[in-house]
Amino acid sequence: MRAACLLPEGGIEIRERPPPSPGPGQVLVAPRLVGICGSDLHYYKDGRIGTWRVRRPHVLGHEFAGIVTGLGEGVGNTRVGDHIAVEPIVPCEDCDPCRRGVYNLCPRMRFTGSPHTDGALQDLVAVPARGAHSLPEGMDFALGALVEPTSIAVHSVRRGEIQPGETVVVIGAGPIGLLILAVALAYGADAVHSTDLDEGRLALAAEMGAGSTVNVGGLESREILDRTEPSGADVVFEAVGSPRTLETALRLVRPGGRVVAVGVNTEERIPFNLLLAQAMEATVIPVYLGRDAFPEAISLLASGRIDGTRLISHRFPLERASEAMDTALNGASGAVKVMIDVADGGGVGG
Repeated sequence: MRAACLLPEGGIEIRERPPPSPGPGQVLVAPRLVGICGSDLHYYKDGRIGTWRVRRPHVLGHEFAGIVTGLGEGVGNTRVGDHIAVEPIVPCEDCDPCRRGVYNLCPRMRFTGSPHTDGALQDLVAVPARGAHSLPEGMDFALGALVEPTSIAVHSVRRGEIQPGETVVVIGAGPIGLLILAVALAYGADAVHSTDLDEGRLALAAEMGAGSTVNVGGLESREILDRTEPSGADVVFEAVGSPRTLETALRLVRPGGRVVAVGVNTEERIPFNLLLAQAMEATVIPVYLGRDAFPEAISLLASGRIDGTRLISHRFPLERASEAMDTALNGASGAVKVMIDVADGGGVGG
């Protein structure tokens, strides 16, 4: 079978590999569509995220949907032929966080598509059955591949405890920021404002219902407030992952409001303005991945309450995986969510 292998020295090669067999408690999946995530781009460009480093030929891809083609021993709730989206978190199920149900905080977690576990940019992949979530009949695989990032948006909005009628600012109009915008509106936020540096993404935010969009290039926090919520927003979501935007979030929230830190920063230490947070009595809420959010993400996408198709800007076959990554990295390409169609060009599965 084909596999798009990220090499330790850099670059992606399409290689032939023997097909995997599902072990006990696993299902074998033929991936159909795979979304490229920011973390995939970090591995592709830098070969690492934090202490996780690519040390052998590795297969990326953790945002995916596909068809179940085989079952391992002991699998009872999934059938061959099922269309599924796959939750990539593989917790140990035995530590204190796992026993308390916060499996996304498992210190022994494995993560499909990260250097310790190959992902979906290959014709077949074996994954734990616990992470296989059935898609409704007729739901497009492209929407299925958006379930994982949508689940992060759902978890983020839940963590922010948005109430109907509250005001929201989302810093960053990348895929996660846009999905947070959509989920916040679905949860009843009165106005959701979007900030970014990219006019194309801000235009998409407006199409998705943003109350206002602000290109923050050269603007001070006071100017951003004047164009969004002059008295500060009830909740600010930081979906970029830089020290500067985290401080901006603290300056855009109302006194006593909530700042939800969603963006991923690969630096080990991030400066934080504790004095400003104290002066605002702002509650700062970190988010790590998602938890128990796949069913709701599937429902939001399948029902059309979130129009996920707006985010999909490019599709490439597996053989052009390198081009897909380069397109996603190229700010001038207009890329929002780039997807790789594994079945296009000889993939396995019906």
